[in-house]
Amino acid sequence: MRDYLDIIKRNLLSPIVVVVFLLAGALVYVREYRDAWFISVVIVVNSTIGIVQELRAKRVLRQLELMSAPKARLLRDGNVVEVDYDDLKIDDEILIQAGDELPADAKVIESKGLELNESMLTGESASIEKKNGDVVLAATTVLAGEGMARVIAVGDDTKAGAISQVLKHYKPELTPLQLAIWRAIYFLTYGAIILSLLIAIVYYFSGDNVVIILKTITSAAVTVVPEGLLLASSLLLAFGSLRLAQAKVLPQKLSAIEAMALLNLLAVDKTGTLTSDEVSLEKVASFGDDFSSSDVASFAALIAHETSGGNITGRAILAEATPPKDTEIVDVMAFSSARKMAGVRARVNGTVRTLIMGAPEFVSKLAPIDKETRKKLNDWADKGLRVLMMAEFADEKTKIKDLKEGSGMAIGAVILRNSLRHGVVETVDFLQRQGVTIRVISGDNPRTVQYIAREAGIKHPEKVILGADLAKLSDNEFNEAADTYTIFARVLPDQKERLIARFQQSGKFTGMVGDGVNDALALKKADLGVAMYAGAPASRRVSDIILLNNSFTSLPMGMKLGNQIMQAIEVIAILFFHKIIYGVTLLLTTILINMNYPYSPRHITFMNIFLVTMPTLMWTLFPPMPKHRINPKRFWRDTLLAVLPIALLTGLTVAFTYWIMSVVFPGHAAEVATMTVLTATFFGVYLVFLVGIMLDVTIDKAAKRARLLYLLSVVVVAAGSFGFGFLRDFFDFTVPNLFIMWPAIGVIILATLTQLFIARRVGRRISTSVG
Repeated sequence: MRDYLDIIKRNLLSPIVVVVFLLAGALVYVREYRDAWFISVVIVVNSTIGIVQELRAKRVLRQLELMSAPKARLLRDGNVVEVDYDDLKIDDEILIQAGDELPADAKVIESKGLELNESMLTGESASIEKKNGDVVLAATTVLAGEGMARVIAVGDDTKAGAISQVLKHYKPELTPLQLAIWRAIYFLTYGAIILSLLIAIVYYFSGDNVVIILKTITSAAVTVVPEGLLLASSLLLAFGSLRLAQAKVLPQKLSAIEAMALLNLLAVDKTGTLTSDEVSLEKVASFGDDFSSSDVASFAALIAHETSGGNITGRAILAEATPPKDTEIVDVMAFSSARKMAGVRARVNGTVRTLIMGAPEFVSKLAPIDKETRKKLNDWADKGLRVLMMAEFADEKTKIKDLKEGSGMAIGAVILRNSLRHGVVETVDFLQRQGVTIRVISGDNPRTVQYIAREAGIKHPEKVILGADLAKLSDNEFNEAADTYTIFARVLPDQKERLIARFQQSGKFTGMVGDGVNDALALKKADLGVAMYAGAPASRRVSDIILLNNSFTSLPMGMKLGNQIMQAIEVIAILFFHKIIYGVTLLLTTILINMNYPYSPRHITFMNIFLVTMPTLMWTLFPPMPKHRINPKRFWRDTLLAVLPIALLTGLTVAFTYWIMSVVFPGHAAEVATMTVLTATFFGVYLVFLVGIMLDVTIDKAAKRARLLYLLSVVVVAAGSFGFGFLRDFFDFTVPNLFIMWPAIGVIILATLTQLFIARRVGRRISTSVG
């Protein structure tokens, strides 16, 4: 209820609404009841529409939030069911695995190499090992292993507080572009106050009465403040987000739509991003005669079963190999991105075996290999295959994670195939044609990553550097390497974050695509964090966008839709800025030539129907199709500055038309006012067609249909307003008299041709600047 009251309060007590009600009260005081009633009804209707639309937007955004909300895996009656965090109760037993964010405070009752990152609560990012009986806290992240825990505190009773409170309280967050629009509204509101004071002073010393002064002030105030622009942008972003979700791209923040438009560097992981999420076991090879390939496969299956937590690599191995039957687990070291390996110590058929499987570069430090074996490993990697090396250790007492370098013996390798994801080549080509630089940041073997990057069509795949080499560099050398290399292989999670920070520091608007818990730091740091829906909950929680179909290839569709939304905002902004600039120009010109402002408040409302209301509805229903990427950083240049000369020309032409008709036909004030309104309306309608030329948008079938619908609406509304006597009186019009416009026809035609010329020049400039 509180959220709804906040929305109502925000819409009814905005500065412009308060000012209009005060002006309405003043009009009532001077007995101008009709204008007072009219502007009051209009502002109430507008505010009501704003409230209804914001409530709808709230509901849409809440639906989007709930779509991406992580679930807890609850053990119930021997089955695993997924439930919302809010549905957990004390003593519930939950399953946790690598990549999870803990939904509640709990006590571990079974641990398989469970390691947590508690930096959310302690500030320390070190991995903390958790054993049976240890307490794990809500909001911490599982880095490695898996286990089971019993819930001891939920919601506000946990140490971290309520995890899902963000879904319970609606707080509208404006995007950077909306903030700029909001500041413009405040600036123009104060500008309207200054104009009102100017009108009051000039009109008072000109001898005008209070009624004329108040009517003019009210008309100017309604003209100057673009209160509908922020509402229009909010609606476009909110319902644009829903369209994106339907295209399998779920924005968790409205600002993500702008971020997609600004993106010029994208860092991607290899596994699950460039490659598919399907991994198959290619083959298992043994080194030497002590073990057969089937022995190595059996040991690999044992490690996968105990440490993989059901990840795709573990599933691929277990699909083709079976762990030894007579096995008793003694110790487990789960896989982590920092170690790049996993291990098991177990009694197998009565013999204690200490086994490790992982990245050859890391395992070979513990179990050295000869040149021939290294060449085999490299040859497999050069073919794009993923290689895991297997080693055995005679040490039965030292903890697996503390085994000494050189103490093991390499016994074989597990070779996995992870093919290029379908559509990645087209996606990479699209992004690079859009001017987006792609960097690959992976924990995988550099040769494998190079092969995949080359297959995907990423530029300069030969420029590769290892995380170990990055660690040896000074800050300046690191920055130079980040700017130089395309592929960063065998990197650690903190190095990913540091690379993203460097890309941003060098002036790049940086995106990061990832799916694992090891990507969470980089995703959070990036300007645009993109996570896979099937990825680790921790990575989803910190991302700006979630790819619902787990496919990197859906990003271009999201960028195209986001581009349409940003283009629609620019189009509507141009219409509002035109209305404001021309209105102020007309007002100041009439003051300079000592004439009264030609419009009453009702006239302004009539014109707004054609100048902003109907076009806004049209472009919301039929978003324009841009020919290029929209850059929000150029918003003011492409909208306000672009339309400025056209709006000034409209204002001066309408002022001239008003003046010349008043001079030539001095006894026809009411007819002159009506024809001045129609002249301004004509230029507003004309701009709806010019704006496509100005912004260089594609006039496709949808755009043509939208324009036709708009024209029909203009004809119907205009015919009704002037054809029915009661509506004509309601808007304070006379029957249109085209004859009295003849002195201004030449100037109007010249102005329209000049505006067309300006629009085309603006369109060419925009097309060239982005080309």
